[in-house]
Amino acid sequence: MEKNIFIFDYNKCVGCHACVVACMNENGFQSPDLWRNIHDSNPNHKPDLPLFYLSLACNHCDDAPCLKNCPAKAYSRDEKTGAIIHHPEKCIGCQYCTWACPYDAPKFNAKEGIIEKCTFCNHRIEENLKPACANLCPTGALDFVKMEFTKEESLESSPVPVKVGSSLKIEKLRNTKGPEIDSELFADQDKSYLPKHSKPKITAQKEWPLLIFTLVCTFAVSIYSAMEVEKFNSIYKISFIGSGVLGFFLSTLHLGKKLRAWRSVLHIKSSWLSREIVLFSLFYVLVFIDFYVVSIPKLVPIIIGALLLFSIDMLYMLATWKWKIKIHSANTILIFLTLVSILSGLKLAFVFLISFRLTIYIYRKYRLGNKNLLLSIIRITLAITSVYLSFTMPEITYALIPFTLGELTDRIEFYKELKVPEPKIEISK
Repeated sequence: MEKNIFIFDYNKCVGCHACVVACMNENGFQSPDLWRNIHDSNPNHKPDLPLFYLSLACNHCDDAPCLKNCPAKAYSRDEKTGAIIHHPEKCIGCQYCTWACPYDAPKFNAKEGIIEKCTFCNHRIEENLKPACANLCPTGALDFVKMEFTKEESLESSPVPVKVGSSLKIEKLRNTKGPEIDSELFADQDKSYLPKHSKPKITAQKEWPLLIFTLVCTFAVSIYSAMEVEKFNSIYKISFIGSGVLGFFLSTLHLGKKLRAWRSVLHIKSSWLSREIVLFSLFYVLVFIDFYVVSIPKLVPIIIGALLLFSIDMLYMLATWKWKIKIHSANTILIFLTLVSILSGLKLAFVFLISFRLTIYIYRKYRLGNKNLLLSIIRITLAITSVYLSFTMPEITYALIPFTLGELTDRIEFYKELKVPEPKIEISK
C-alpha cells in the first residue's frame, strides 16, 4: 500500500537549515524547541572525523507511539494523508508522548503548557503540495513522495532502531568506509570529539512528583493488603485516604494543563498512563467504601491495587533502560511483595525477597559500572539493616524506617537509569 513519506539523502545534505526555516515560516513561531532539527555527527568539528547531517522531524509512523500512549487522546491520524495530528485543545501537557517518541518529535511548550509537533504540512498535502521543508530544500537532500514503503524498509532506514513503521526513507552514505582515522584522536581525556547531548528527558530531579507518587501507591496497596481492616482506627483511615489525596495532587504537578487532568482517563484502551490513573482512582474509591460505607471482599481492592502497580511498571517499559534485563530492583511490584512480607510477619519471605533484589541491584551496578559507590553502600546497608531489625526488634516500625529510606534510594536510581531513545544519541554511535 502506498503512503506519503519523507526521503532524506545523507549524501546531499549540507546542514544549511533551509528546511528548518521553511517549517517555521509555514507553521509560525515554535518555542522553545524547533519542530524540525538538524543533527550533526561532528558538532565540535574535530579534525579528520567524518561530518554529515540528518534532518529530522515527526515521521508520522504507522504505529505511532505518541498516538498509542497519549492518555488524553490528543492525537489522531488523518487516514487520507497519513499525518499524525496533535490537537492542542485536548492536550494535558503530561509529556508522556515525549518519552514514547523515539524521534524526539513532540516538543513541550512550557509557556503554553502543551505539546507541539510537525503537522506533516497536512494542509499542503491535501492540495497536492509537498511539505514546506521538502519543498524548499535547495540541494534535494529532503524530498517527499508517495510510494510503497513497508515496516521492514522503514526499520532499515530508521536512525533509531525501532519498528514503528516510520514514514522516513533514508538514502545511506555512499562512502561508508571514510578516511583512515588515527586512533590517537580518541585518546583525548576530555572526549571533546563526541557530540554533546542535551539533558536526559527522564531524571529523578525533574520527575520527583512521579517518584513520590509511585512510592505512595506502592506503600498504600501494600499496607491495605497486609493489614486487617478492623485494625485501621479512625486516624489510620483518614491518613490512608489522605495518601490518596496526596497521590492525586502529586500526579497533577507535572501537567501543563491541570484543569484538563480528567482527560487522562480517556485512553484506557492502549495507554498505560490512562490505566494507571483509572486503577489508582478505583483502588481508593473501593478502600473508601470499605472503610466508611459497606464492607466489601478485601481481595477486590487488593487485585485492583496489584494491577495499579503493574500498570506503573509497564508505563516505564517504553523507556530504554541502561541495561538489557527488564527487571529492576526498584520495580513497584517487587517493593509491594517485599513490604507485604515484612508487614505480615513472613520474615523468611522478607529475607528471600531482599536477597533477590540485592542480587539484581549488585549485578546491575556491576554491569553498568558503579559510578557512585557511596550511594550503593548506603542502599545495601539500609536493606541489610531492615532485615536485622525485623528479627531483633519487637516493633516492625524500626525495620520499616531503613526499609523505606532504602526503597527511596533505589527508586531515585531507577529514574536516573531510565533513558529515551534519541536520534542525536543514536547518530553519535
